[in-house]
Amino acid sequence: MNRLATLARLRPHRPLELRQYRYFAVLAEEPHFARAAERLGIGQSNLSREIRMLEDQIGGRIFYRTSRHTELTAAGERLLDHARRVLAAEEHARLAIGELKRSAKERLRIGLCERIACSRIATALSTWRQTHSDTELQIVSRSGHALLAEIEAGLLDAGITAMRVAEPGMVTDRLWTDPWVAALPKGHSLASERALELADLARAPLAVLAPEPSGRCERQIIDYLPTVDSPLFIAERPTTALALVIWVEAGCGIGLLTATQGDGVAHPNVVLRPLRRALPPAEIHLLRSSAPPSPLLSGLMECLRANRA
Repeated sequence: MNRLATLARLRPHRPLELRQYRYFAVLAEEPHFARAAERLGIGQSNLSREIRMLEDQIGGRIFYRTSRHTELTAAGERLLDHARRVLAAEEHARLAIGELKRSAKERLRIGLCERIACSRIATALSTWRQTHSDTELQIVSRSGHALLAEIEAGLLDAGITAMRVAEPGMVTDRLWTDPWVAALPKGHSLASERALELADLARAPLAVLAPEPSGRCERQIIDYLPTVDSPLFIAERPTTALALVIWVEAGCGIGLLTATQGDGVAHPNVVLRPLRRALPPAEIHLLRSSAPPSPLLSGLMECLRANRA
């Protein structure tokens, strides 16, 4: 009987294991027991024993062995084609399962209004991650309008924003208030003061963040300033807190922004001073759907509220 018929005349046996297919395929590709064993990370004697057991199990020889060389028999060549198909199918299944696990992984998607990133939010997110390390956390930066639209479309679970929304199907939870501060160049004559009056800023060019079309945070201060007894001169309306601080550091004037905005773009040559006369503070909110929050979102809300102080 020729060797190709060997596999057709198999004894009754249990199915081959993936380990056996893998050992056989590596030895076929690396026809040297020592090198194949090294590649597999096992001992040479273990590999020899596995191959002998495999040949006993299928009832025929699959390798010709010499002291220097190992060569496939015709039956071995046929088994190699089958082994490669089995191993390829196993790899495909492994990758597919991994993809399913990734897609099934719990995920929390949070939008962050571009102007309110601060250490308080970062601390809350870090605390939440300590008990949800297996959950994927996505954080995206959005304008107020985009934040609202993506929450409504189900693309985000919630957003942290200075915008208060009163729309059907949406809930706005106030997290904390954010006081206003003055940003001054380090060498400014007012920088040595512990706190400032608005009247102290009457003769200085001021920079206030330009209002975002969908936000209220910046409009609060812009709407309030005309009511102050001492007239104030707004010289610049930068679109970002970083641009405002750079303008201040360049000696162009004094900036007005919230405390968390100032902390987020701290510069060594710019000092922040609180204002004694109260301006209406900015309000930071969590914006979400009116549907009951998921356990993941509920946990994050607790962490955010714990950082109100």
